[in-house]
Amino acid sequence: MSVLDFVHLGSTLSVRYETKFGSDVFTHGKLFFSDTTYLEDVSGSLKATVGGNSAMSLTSSGGTLHGTWYSDTVISVSDRRLKDNITPLQRTLRQNKEAYGLPGAEPTEGSESSTAFGWVLRQLRPVSYNFKKGSDAKNMRFGFIADEVERVLPQVVRELPGKEGDPDRKKGIVYPDLIAVLTGMMREFSTQLKAVQSRVKTAELELDRLDREEPMDES
Repeated sequence: MSVLDFVHLGSTLSVRYETKFGSDVFTHGKLFFSDTTYLEDVSGSLKATVGGNSAMSLTSSGGTLHGTWYSDTVISVSDRRLKDNITPLQRTLRQNKEAYGLPGAEPTEGSESSTAFGWVLRQLRPVSYNFKKGSDAKNMRFGFIADEVERVLPQVVRELPGKEGDPDRKKGIVYPDLIAVLTGMMREFSTQLKAVQSRVKTAELELDRLDREEPMDES
């Protein structure tokens, strides 16, 4: 069928093989690929349903992936030229500690938790859990509860897409950002370990000196 200008169909058009369009294609309602696989416009977002299950939702600000997704490579944009307000993480965590510190959470002086990284480590509560529904509900997962993390690291918690001000709006965690926090903790632990090793070495040398000067009588 060749149409040079305009055709209006009041019911169904069935094409057995392929259809080619030279420019724009507009559709109202759902675009079906099979009875259970289709695209549809829902409240200004584009929703993809595959096999009867919601697979993906696209919005003007991003979107949501549903189910389990696989990727050969994931790259997060991190160029310095794209960033502003670059601040040492320990300073930011210290400000969090002062602003969001929980009652009774103050560490004792000289303890390893007296630093900002140590304080965060004490407050984070790792848990195991299962999702209530979804394709991954049968698998046990490890992680954190966003509501708890928000009291310590509000910078890594985000509200999921939904109506602004909705009290039932769900929260999520930007897990890649926790890599920087964990790296800071490991660097601090390494510094503390080296200090302890230095003190132990000094104590061993002092014991060796005392043993040489005043050897113990084995008899």
